[in-house]
Amino acid sequence: MTMVETDEGGGEAGIAAIAGGSRGIQSVEIGNRVLTAMMRAGRPLPLKAIAQAAGISASNTHRYLASYVRDGLVIQDGDGGRYDLGPVALQLGLAAMARLDPVARAAAELAPLAEATGFTAHLAVWSLHGAVVVRLHRSRVPFVGALSLGSVMPLLRSATGRTFLAWLPASVTAPVLATEIEAAGQSPSESEIAALIDGIRRRRVATVDGSVVPGLAAASSPVLDWQNEAQCVLTLIGTDRALSDPDHPAARRLAERCRMVSEELGASA
Repeated sequence: MTMVETDEGGGEAGIAAIAGGSRGIQSVEIGNRVLTAMMRAGRPLPLKAIAQAAGISASNTHRYLASYVRDGLVIQDGDGGRYDLGPVALQLGLAAMARLDPVARAAAELAPLAEATGFTAHLAVWSLHGAVVVRLHRSRVPFVGALSLGSVMPLLRSATGRTFLAWLPASVTAPVLATEIEAAGQSPSESEIAALIDGIRRRRVATVDGSVVPGLAAASSPVLDWQNEAQCVLTLIGTDRALSDPDHPAARRLAERCRMVSEELGASA
């Protein structure tokens, strides 16, 4: 049974008692819908657009916005102008992000991914030397290879490196890229690198087949922060060459989990 005790604002602003004994403040939940609608828009919105996105009447939306403006959660561009998130909303977001540990959160996905897909899973972070493996969860299917904690993955020849190349600013990856190209003695064209990056960003998955360790395929996907830059990269690796297909079920599962974690960290890409 659901009971609603209303206040002066009517049913949309009451106290809801949910079946099973869980209680919540309905007016707070509706107010959160208003803020969520503004957050998802990514730009200032007029009153009617916010009301429509939140699924409540314009008059009640205006009441919430008026309160939020007074509290600094929302700002308004002049009388009757568009509404946007305010300085207090920004401070809340920054405080929440400061409490997040992206690497620890992403590392929690390694064991479930390895167990669900049958591939070894590892996590890499960016360093002055490039992509470094800092977490590793081996699958139940062993393979012979030199992969271990502390391994530095090539930028162009590994799925992990390619993912960082695609999801970090060029100014960050350029020194490592230049060193790698010089050591290899051959340089891919700018158009080839641009096409590689574009494909990885569109699919959110980078793959290789035996380019680093003969006989091993890999698929990687980024964990992004609120600036849509890679905080770390998760990779699946194994002997099944089919994993080098970006549409392989394991590769898609990897991308979905990384996208979910990225959204928790504030990413919008």
